[in-house]
Amino acid sequence: MSFFIDALRKLPDGKVTGRRVGEFWTYDEAVAAAKHLIDSFLYHHLVEKAAHGVTAEMLYEEYRLHGEQPVILRDSDSSTNVSRFNPLTYAKQRSAEICGIAKAGQDKTAP
Repeated sequence: MSFFIDALRKLPDGKVTGRRVGEFWTYDEAVAAAKHLIDSFLYHHLVEKAAHGVTAEMLYEEYRLHGEQPVILRDSDSSTNVSRFNPLTYAKQRSAEICGIAKAGQDKTAP
């Protein structure tokens, strides 16, 4: 049995759009791909907004409002969400970690 990921995103008009991210042999591979999708969004927006002093809360809110939220599904007749992986919980945790790392790096280079 395989797993696949659909990424859902809310559009400005309130509608939800989705796209197929990929198919994976194991659940762990699907979770790793979902995490990569979220990490890519967070790092991109951290770099984009770094000059403005982005905080973990701001980064998480950007993801919550505009990021694609991966849903892990089992390749079966029912195609139900089988994931214990919560993209919002992961994004909140990673936002704090990423901003903490970025801040630590800035503090070391400050004169």
